[in-house]
Amino acid sequence: MERYAIHAEDIPSDSHAPAFRMTWVYWQELLHEFGLRLRHFGHRGNAEMGSDKIIYVRLRTGQWWIEQRLDGGWQTGARDWGVESLRQYLTVHAPRSYTLFRR
Repeated sequence: MERYAIHAEDIPSDSHAPAFRMTWVYWQELLHEFGLRLRHFGHRGNAEMGSDKIIYVRLRTGQWWIEQRLDGGWQTGARDWGVESLRQYLTVHAPRSYTLFRR
């Protein structure tokens, strides 16, 4: 029994949890900057980027990934952690919903 016993140091406590927890507001505001609408339920969210890409977000872990529609189904294109890395991705890949110049 001692071999398989669970000791106090093996039990995670709340003191090991991060002091700062993300909320949907951070992700929602970021996506709004690029004209994208976040839909979420519980701790998972998504936003459509154009007609062929979907951004998925896991709130608890801060992980996000992009899936793109291809002929054979869906394929994961990019994957990372945190709001700032998603901002960098969107700066390069998101469709522009506005223009600074008139034609």
